[in-house]
Amino acid sequence: MADVKNLEELVLKGEMTIVEFACTKIDGSIERMKERNPEMLWTMEIQKFMWDGYRDAHKNGKKLVFYGGSVPTEIIAAFDCVGFYMDTIPFRLSTNPALTAKYIDEAEKYVAPSMCGLDKTELGAWLCGAYGIKPDIFVYNSVPCDSSRIAYPALEKIIGVPTFSFDTPFRRDERGAEYLADQIEDFIAFMEEHTGNKLDWDKLKYYMENANRNFELQRKCADLRKHKPCPLPGRLLVLNGTTNAAACYPIMGDLYESELEVGQMMIDLGMGACPDEKYRIAMLQNMIWGNAGIMDWMQKEYNAVAVMDAFGFQGDIIYEHMDDRRDCLKVMGKKIQNNPMIHGASGPSEHHIKMVDEIFEQYDANVSMFLGHVGCKHTWASAKMVSDMVQEKYGLPTLFIDLDAIDGRYKSSDEIKAQIKEYFETVVMQ
Repeated sequence: MADVKNLEELVLKGEMTIVEFACTKIDGSIERMKERNPEMLWTMEIQKFMWDGYRDAHKNGKKLVFYGGSVPTEIIAAFDCVGFYMDTIPFRLSTNPALTAKYIDEAEKYVAPSMCGLDKTELGAWLCGAYGIKPDIFVYNSVPCDSSRIAYPALEKIIGVPTFSFDTPFRRDERGAEYLADQIEDFIAFMEEHTGNKLDWDKLKYYMENANRNFELQRKCADLRKHKPCPLPGRLLVLNGTTNAAACYPIMGDLYESELEVGQMMIDLGMGACPDEKYRIAMLQNMIWGNAGIMDWMQKEYNAVAVMDAFGFQGDIIYEHMDDRRDCLKVMGKKIQNNPMIHGASGPSEHHIKMVDEIFEQYDANVSMFLGHVGCKHTWASAKMVSDMVQEKYGLPTLFIDLDAIDGRYKSSDEIKAQIKEYFETVVMQ
């Protein structure tokens, strides 16, 4: 099998699509893991499920639904369609800076450089004809940010397939839930029109039950991280971010089951992700998708483990009345507003502050880091309020680092590490 560098060259030359690249790269990782760390194969299974599903959707007779932002994926699955969460493209490519650079540069011929790297990668890759798959339907949301509100309508025009857009309200009260439930009713009618099928409520119940199971297991994994020492590494927080793409499928729950098993085993053995845990880091913004190895480096260099981040910390919004259609649709609306990147970052800022406060309170963090993706300008807007709360209530200074979690040209791994090193050695360890 060709190595990653050779695969990357094929994509750059247009001789391999992004989806082929991702599937081949994942298969290669699985083969290596079988030889070296077979006990960790469960960390790759979710990725294979997702990317093979995207590639094979049409071959398997299923319609392919591209979606951006937080949308009710249970409904997409209930119509027997394959949902493709577009952010998985930049997430997957972020460890290959030459590829993200190519697509970001292409996008910047048409959009401002200040647009988020996620959206520029998605837009540029489509303009280059690099996806290797084409949707039958496109669905997007008005959240989480200004970049997506520019990119998704542009993609709607360029892709040219039937499209549905959600308008997510700023308010998160009963009126907001009713407003979203009305839109979800419209979305069901849209899906019925463009798939030629009526909604099967029993199928929808199946996926809602999966979502309930998955979020309960996610909560249990999050609870394990409260233990001292933390039994699970920071890197797994990055993997758990796939909930937006697979939250209603059984395989997401299977991943959490394996994670729980590993975490509980570590607790039973009296072990932690760090052999001698000294520092418990609260990550206050998005994950470092292109530099997840920094998590491992902090554990090794400073005995510091990321115990929780804004992606892994979510509320307990579940379906309780499966046969009450209106109630279920209202719950879907609340879940749309509670998904990662939206639940703490799309306003009002009090939600971000409350979430961070709960992380410090529940996880006994003694290090505060805002490794801020430059594309998430909406979270930078609340950063001062968040850090002031952390300083006043917990007496902890926050490290702020601006980085681009997608475009590795903005700041290198060595530059990020240098800033973290200075923070630990001049602030945390004094």
